[in-house]
Amino acid sequence: MLIAGLLPTAASPAEGAGNGGLRAYEAHYSFSWHGLNAGSARFTLQRLTAQEWTYTSRTEPRGLFRLVAAADALLESRMSVDTQGVRPLHFTAHQGHEAAASAELSFDWALLRVTGHVDGQSVDMGLRTGVQDDLSVQIALIHALGLGTAPTGIALFDKSGVRDYAYIRVGEATLSTPLGEVATVIYRTQRAGSPRSTHFWCAPAYGYIPLRAEQWRNGEPEWRMELRSLRRD
Repeated sequence: MLIAGLLPTAASPAEGAGNGGLRAYEAHYSFSWHGLNAGSARFTLQRLTAQEWTYTSRTEPRGLFRLVAAADALLESRMSVDTQGVRPLHFTAHQGHEAAASAELSFDWALLRVTGHVDGQSVDMGLRTGVQDDLSVQIALIHALGLGTAPTGIALFDKSGVRDYAYIRVGEATLSTPLGEVATVIYRTQRAGSPRSTHFWCAPAYGYIPLRAEQWRNGEPEWRMELRSLRRD
């Protein structure tokens, strides 16, 4: 689910050194699969308290992609964010319009355990510092870049355990977007031995929010997300 990480506004510098310049935002992307228009995705980051945030993603398939249950999904992560980093607290995932969550996880950082269920399987596993869920991992990247500490790796929780992903800066590019011409830095993330890699075009002028994301498998593109609109508080 690592995908998986909006009305145009003027570019503004990162603000709030305490949280890496993190600001609430809503971003809307078009989503294509092997070049076909597969639908859209909306990501919303909201601040609850001084240190707690929620990050929600909603994917809405179109055409034949509506027949794919996993393509219609609502994910939400509640997390703690401070100068020490991002820590997920609670994660839920719903497929389609089902009432029951297909995944629900609680992260206990005092006991270093994660409990809950994923796809009908009970989860009760140990944690280690830095582990993220499928949504908080995106905020962890944005947060680290906002603090000026480029990440070299992030650990992602999976129902089978914890998987480590390397993050590598691979270049820079200026993108033509609904916000205008925007300079970005490109990061690639990949798990050791995996044929898949994901690239993120992060915009420093917009708090390092990705303006484009692509996943590749064995050197061939699988999907792409392109920013359509952005609103930042």
